[in-house]
Amino acid sequence: MKNTSVNSLSNKGQRIREFFNSESRALIEMYKNIEHLIPSSNNRGSAHVAEEGRFVESLIRSFLNKHLPKELEALSGFIIRPATKVGDHDRTRRAKEDDQHSKQLDVIVFDSANYPIYERFEEFAIVPAEGVVGIISVKKNLYLNQIEHELSSLSHAAKLCVHKNRNKNVVRSPATCLLSFGSKIQPAKKISDRMKSIFTKIQETYQGRSRSFDECVGQIICLSEYTVFKERPNSPKESKFNSKAEFLGFNHFEKQELHLGLQFLITGILSAYHDETRNPIARPGFTSFQSGRAPDIHLGELNVSGLRMHI
Repeated sequence: MKNTSVNSLSNKGQRIREFFNSESRALIEMYKNIEHLIPSSNNRGSAHVAEEGRFVESLIRSFLNKHLPKELEALSGFIIRPATKVGDHDRTRRAKEDDQHSKQLDVIVFDSANYPIYERFEEFAIVPAEGVVGIISVKKNLYLNQIEHELSSLSHAAKLCVHKNRNKNVVRSPATCLLSFGSKIQPAKKISDRMKSIFTKIQETYQGRSRSFDECVGQIICLSEYTVFKERPNSPKESKFNSKAEFLGFNHFEKQELHLGLQFLITGILSAYHDETRNPIARPGFTSFQSGRAPDIHLGELNVSGLRMHI
């Protein structure tokens, strides 16, 4: 039998990690272009903050549209959940609901091959909830005081998307992510301390009411520094779920692993899209994390009500 060394195992998939390293460096450099071309005279950054924000959102949508399956599109806009007939014969499931919609969202990953769109203009769209696969809030720089508001918006948008498939099983919720290019969270402290502060803010945001695993944010990513990642359970079955959501921290900067942020982002979306409750197609081998790569910090667990959000 061939003896495979630990080093050779850790090097498997290295070309994929190098690819995403290159993509990450390119994105980080591109987002700085607007600062260089239209600098602010008063402070570091661009002279046009609103346009700067739209620019960085567009960078993420362009990256996703380049790499995701052609059935999926990264758009901006609104999710709408109308109180209408759902499925083949169910006319009453939403009879007691009112029409609902999300706040404007930076990135909506939508299955436009299989679901209709209400309105569309270039990258902007208003889409029905059932076709949403991912929801991403994008920031140039992330501040600690932004987290509670952004997580609440992501949670509300994800709740709009709860529905059942033809087998009457609750479909896995969209992947949710708060993503930034840079971080303004306690810059004088170590990256591990910044991630601890983020987890504390996650705890504060979700305390006081029962939430499912799916309702909690999947990732908080700073492309240049770190990822706070919600680890998925080993079993996708509700009956085997232990009602815990564990959050892990990965340091991109100190270990020179810029690929981690984009890999976590893509993996989360593909995982939701190819979940057995949503899609019978086998998930591709597209991303590659180093074998045996442990998290840099175990941040803690949240008690949750169950795996899925329920109707």
